Amino acid sequence: MTKNILVICAHDDDMILGMGGTLLRYLDEENTVTQIVFSKGEKSHPHLKESVIAKTRKKETEKIAKNIGIKELIYFNLEDTKLNKKIDNKVKYKLKKIIQKTKPNKIFSVSKKDTHPDHRAVNIAVLEVLDSLKSKYPVYTFQVWNIFTENLPVLHVDVSKYFNEKVRITKQHESQWFSVYLQLLPVYFRAKLNGIKHNCKYSEVFYKVR
Repeated sequence: MTKNILVICAHDDDMILGMGGTLLRYLDEENTVTQIVFSKGEKSHPHLKESVIAKTRKKETEKIAKNIGIKELIYFNLEDTKLNKKIDNKVKYKLKKIIQKTKPNKIFSVSKKDTHPDHRAVNIAVLEVLDSLKSKYPVYTFQVWNIFTENLPVLHVDVSKYFNEKVRITKQHESQWFSVYLQLLPVYFRAKLNGIKHNCKYSEVFYKVR
């Protein structure tokens, strides 16, 4: 039976870095995936024009989404590094309506334990919106920057079959080559260590927060 998966990110490369193997597995199993990106990511290159960076990042992500079969890619186009100030009631209302429309079987979002302040801002906003709804949805967080485990219930997904493809797709965020390559080693070690814990080659782990 097809399930609706909603992935809510601060930046457009968060999803593939944090849960790319799981994403590919869910798509392979013919589930429907909707992706929300809060930030334009325009400040990732301080020496380049912000409008060019934002446009390039969006183009890269749209191409990836189309190629792997994301049903819908939604941008909130908020200012990068300022999400704690830019996520207002209007943005939360928009998020609420998307959740009510998609009726997701699972929601994935960035962890408040990540060091990036935008990730924490998105996590807080997502949980605040969900707690305001009558309908309840299972919510799982994934880590992008943080390498430490959390003391929460765990969802483990065997991504051994999909890990190499995840790495290949991650590299398609070419405008973010520096941060992407910086994070690939932690991504590999996380997947490998989680795989050892769960008796498979590579595993992605998520923490149930609702």
